[in-house]
Amino acid sequence: MISLAKILVGVDLSHADRLISQDLSEQCQEAVTKAILLAKTGGGELTFFAALDISEQALHLIETDDGEEKAAVVREAEQVLSLLVELAAQSGVKAGFCLSFGKSWHKMIQEVIKNNHTMIVIGRKKRTSISNFFFGRTAIKLLRKCPVPVYVAKSDPVRPVESILVADDFAEIGEDLLDAGVQFAKALDTRLHVVHVVESGDDYKLAGSGIAREDLDKMHNEELEHANTIAADRLSRTDARTISQGTMVHIEKGTAEKVISKILIDEKVDLLIMGTNGRTGFSAMMMGNTAERLLAESDCSLLAIKPRDFECSVKA
Repeated sequence: MISLAKILVGVDLSHADRLISQDLSEQCQEAVTKAILLAKTGGGELTFFAALDISEQALHLIETDDGEEKAAVVREAEQVLSLLVELAAQSGVKAGFCLSFGKSWHKMIQEVIKNNHTMIVIGRKKRTSISNFFFGRTAIKLLRKCPVPVYVAKSDPVRPVESILVADDFAEIGEDLLDAGVQFAKALDTRLHVVHVVESGDDYKLAGSGIAREDLDKMHNEELEHANTIAADRLSRTDARTISQGTMVHIEKGTAEKVISKILIDEKVDLLIMGTNGRTGFSAMMMGNTAERLLAESDCSLLAIKPRDFECSVKA
C-alpha cells in the first residue's frame, strides 16, 4: 500500500511572461486539487513545493542591492504558496510549503530524500509539441529518477477519475501496483481494470514453418488460461472485493504498449498505474519512455511506482 502520509506537491508559479503569478495553470490547479483529496483520504499532510528555475546570471542580478530584490521575489512566491496552504486547511488538511532555486525535478527529489516524503504529485500539461517537451524534461525525469511514487495528474475540470487501469506483468512490483490500484479505486470510488499482456512475439511466423494452426491456437489458449489463473490468484490476495464499483481483468495477447493503449481508449481510463523493473534510474528509462508514448496517445493521469530496491542516483 502506498503511504499518503507526506505528499510533496509540485507547483509551477510561472504564468505567461511572469516568473511568479497567483493565476496558476489548469494543470497546476489539478495537481493541488488531487493532492488535497489524496491527503484528506489518507490522513496525510502536504508540502507545496516550488523551484524557481532561473539562470545563475539572473539569480545574481536579483541578489544585488543587499539582497532586496531576491527578498522581494521570495516574498511574492511565498505569498502564493501560503494561499495554497490556506486552501488545504479549508479541507482539513495540514500543509506547509518549501521554496527553492534550480531545476524543479532535481530539487524535488532532493526534498523527497531530505524530508522523507512518500509521494510526489505534479500536473500534466496539455498535449502539444511544447508541452510534450516539457513533460519529457520534467515529469519523465521524476518518473525515472524519483525513489517514491509519482502521480502525474491530468487537467480535466469536467471529468473526475472514474476508472483506473493497473498494468501487471506478474513481476514482484506488480503486487505493489495491484495494492495501489485497489487503494486508489476505493479512495476515489472508481472501477478498477487490471491488464496482463501475454507477449506474442513472432509466434505467428510459426504457422509457415509446418506447425499446425490448431496446435498454435491450443498453445495460445493455454497461455491465456494460465495467465488468467495467475491474475485471479494475485488479485485474490488484495482487497479488490471491497471495491464498490467492481474490478475487471483483461488478459490479452500482443505487445504491451498496443494493448494498454487500446484499453486506455476503450475503457476511457482516467488513471494508469505502471511500474518499472529497473533498480536504478538508468534501467528505469524504458518505463519512462513507454509511459511517455502512452501518455502522448491518451488523456489520462499516471501513477508510476518504483520497485522496493530502487537505487536513486540523486543525492540530497
